[in-house]
Amino acid sequence: MATRWREERGFTIIELMAALIVTMVIVGAGFTALTTTDKAARINDLVVQTQQNSRIAMEFLSRDVKTAGFGMTAAVGTCANAINPQDNTPGGADTGPDAVALVVPTTSIVAPVWTLAVQVTGGPIVNTITLQAGAGAAMTTAGLAVNSTVSIAGAASGTVAGVAGDVITLVNPIGAPTIFPVGTQVYLLQCITYAIGTAIPPCTGTATCLLRGVRDAVTFANINNDTNMVAIADGIEDIQFTYACDGCVAAVNGGVVDGLPDDQNGSNTFDTADFISNNAWGTPPLIPPTIRLVQISIVARQLRNDQGLGEGQATAVNAGPVVVGDHNPTNDAGFNLTTYQQIRRRVLIRTVDARNLGL
Repeated sequence: MATRWREERGFTIIELMAALIVTMVIVGAGFTALTTTDKAARINDLVVQTQQNSRIAMEFLSRDVKTAGFGMTAAVGTCANAINPQDNTPGGADTGPDAVALVVPTTSIVAPVWTLAVQVTGGPIVNTITLQAGAGAAMTTAGLAVNSTVSIAGAASGTVAGVAGDVITLVNPIGAPTIFPVGTQVYLLQCITYAIGTAIPPCTGTATCLLRGVRDAVTFANINNDTNMVAIADGIEDIQFTYACDGCVAAVNGGVVDGLPDDQNGSNTFDTADFISNNAWGTPPLIPPTIRLVQISIVARQLRNDQGLGEGQATAVNAGPVVVGDHNPTNDAGFNLTTYQQIRRRVLIRTVDARNLGL
């Protein structure tokens, strides 16, 4: 009996405690690994989202810079030129994001398309164009009105004198010997502004986003209250523009337009130092029509912090501040380095050829 009792005895307290400690260590290690993996996955999602937002913003800006002008022959809305720089501080270092206004073509993305239903043969009395059925109403919804500007295939543009159904009357006749066959695309030219929004709304998710739209003159001073401005990419914190021009430096080729960007720094080669910032572009020869290249710099921030993996610490990815163009965030009103370091950022820079200026 004694032998059987010894064979059937249970664990001692010491053995139970040892087993419990081993189990806790294993569970703790597993929980730590699971938590770390989960946080890493969430951080990766935030990084991907940030990169996606920056790419969306860059694609919109690049596309509109490429098509800026589109054969315009007169001012469009509040845009006197195809490209209208709005530097944050034209006389010195910026203390906030830049903005830009561009004349860009708007067209239909759904049926009915905005195309000619009747051939247009230019002449001294030809000042009307007839669109396919329903296109007039669609263009009106998009912003077509008296004094708007329309472009036929980017080859001829004119100011709208009246709209009657699908017939548009222009102020000036369409010059001969131009012929536009049936089906030729008609575009509505609009003065589109890009700027950074700093409030919710119009931004969602964070109080920084890229806004795009036709500026409302009534609320021009406060872009956050302009109902025409639409948020197209959340988390965009900064945009900076620098410009390369042709014929804007008298010392280069006598100030004559030669198809090549001017060598601003006299290095006998085109480099980043030949891009101009800190200028209002209002005094000849530094005027918007001389602009040929636009360098776009975008700073995108995560929509929230990393939630437990290094936020608030000066690391290689968020030591900050992120400086692009002539904007150093430390010069901004209310800048706080500790708060700034809690958010990771990504920078995207692209140089775009303004190739539709009609020059």
